Parts: sequence; structure tokens; C-alpha cells
Amino acid sequence: MSWRAKDVLPITVGAYLVALGLVALLDSSGARPLGAAGIAGAAIGLACIALGALATIAAWRVRRFTRRLRRAIGHVRSDRDGWTVDDAVISTVLGDITLDLRHAALPPGETQLTLLCWIGAIDVRVPDDVGVDVTAQAIVGAVDVLGRREEGVVRDIHVRTDGYDQQPRRLLLRLSTFVGELRVASG
Repeated sequence: MSWRAKDVLPITVGAYLVALGLVALLDSSGARPLGAAGIAGAAIGLACIALGALATIAAWRVRRFTRRLRRAIGHVRSDRDGWTVDDAVISTVLGDITLDLRHAALPPGETQLTLLCWIGAIDVRVPDDVGVDVTAQAIVGAVDVLGRREEGVVRDIHVRTDGYDQQPRRLLLRLSTFVGELRVASG
């Protein structure tokens, strides 16, 4: 298996963040009363662990895809009819991802889209006549998938439409954000 720097870097950064978080968390849990500094250290430690875990999981998920769109800052939008959708990873650090798949050309079988947004919103509109399997994760924010909504810290929703496996066209959506909102709606 060959590893490229762009595949290894996010996993390495994630591992360093987890290690930094563990050190900050352990440092704040001494045998003395915590106080404000200890609570702040614990919060920073937990945030680093969560951010590192998210970076590692996201990097692991996207390794197999050859089509990737990365944008550090900015918005990713689908604004034309008839565009073709293939397995892909779309990511942004700061910005929004808005995809309207209702008029897109979806191939037969299963199409997997992984959408990653560190800080911002992801909004996906899916056609009514396809099977949809969505896993959506937000460390801090709101997740609304096909009418099921959760808000708060560490939100994780998995929704699969009835008869998913029998549909001729299927969308496997994986959405993640550190801070933001995730929304998947049909119709």
C-alpha cells in the first residue's frame, strides 16, 4: 500500500492533536483542586482530543477516493442542472457546502459522497426517487437529516430510507463538521 503525504498528513495532525489533548487533560487532573486554570486546561484537552479524532476519522474515510475537492476558505455550491455525480470527497475548512442533487445525473448503483466542513454548514437536497443512507456528525452544532433533528455537542445521526437496497440509484452520504450545521432534505 502506498501512502502519499496528503493522506498521511491529516492522520499525523490528528494523532498529535489527540496526544496534546491527553497531555492537557492529564495536566489538569492533578491531585489538587482544579480551579479556573484546571477547568480551562481540561476543556482545551478535550477539544484537542475531539479535533484530533475528527481529523483522523475524516482522513481515514477519504483515503479511497480519487476525486477530491478541497477548499481552505470559501463556499462549494452546485448551481447547474444535469451535472454528473460520482463518488467524491468535498471538503472545506471555513465555508459552506451546498449541493442540490435533485437535477443531477446519478449513475445506477451506489454513489458515495463524503462532505467535510470544519467550520460552516453543509446543506444537501436529494431526489425523492433514490435510496439515501446518511451518517451525519457534528462535534458542536445541529444535525437535521430527513426530518430528524438534534442539536448540541457531539451529535451523530444515521438515517436510511426504507427499501434502500432495492433502489436502482442510491446515495451514501457521509457528512462531518467540527462546528456548524448539517442538513439533508428531500424533494
